[in-house]
Amino acid sequence: MKSLILYDSLGGNTEKVAQQISDALKESDHEVVLTKLKSEIDLDFFDYDLVFTGSPVIDWLPTKQMMEFIKKTLKSYASQGKIIPSSPILPGKYAVCFCTYAGPHIGKNEAVPMTMWLRSFFEHIGFAVLDRWHIVGQFNKETEMNTKGRLGDIIGRPNEQDLRVVSDRTKGIIRALSGLK
Repeated sequence: MKSLILYDSLGGNTEKVAQQISDALKESDHEVVLTKLKSEIDLDFFDYDLVFTGSPVIDWLPTKQMMEFIKKTLKSYASQGKIIPSSPILPGKYAVCFCTYAGPHIGKNEAVPMTMWLRSFFEHIGFAVLDRWHIVGQFNKETEMNTKGRLGDIIGRPNEQDLRVVSDRTKGIIRALSGLK
């Protein structure tokens, strides 16, 4: 199984999660491509069997760079005829959407729209979205928000326990997909 982890990260939180996913996949002898989003990137999601895509949450959505890339990719796939009515699920194509968030005002509900946005993209191109992960991550500049927000003290997150959960979830997905073959 060929896996892609595509992520954007502004302060390092999402990058930690992406690296943890990569490490868990490599333990299972998966071919893994770990890619941080750059302004110029050439990749085709259809080249992969399992895609993890993540971003920090910025105003309930992915980063501007991630949104622009996804919109550009969607437009390209549409012009190639890869997006067809009723978006049939393609056999053997799976995705997981993940984010890091601080949720100072309304907690996890600040993160849900972001992963739903990414999920919609993958469903449009026919991938079965297996899960959406919302991982707490500290603010790197606004330290007061790390202790006075709805989630309480989030300094140092994602921490070891958060990353262990990411690893366990990744391994669970691998086991589930291995059982399908």
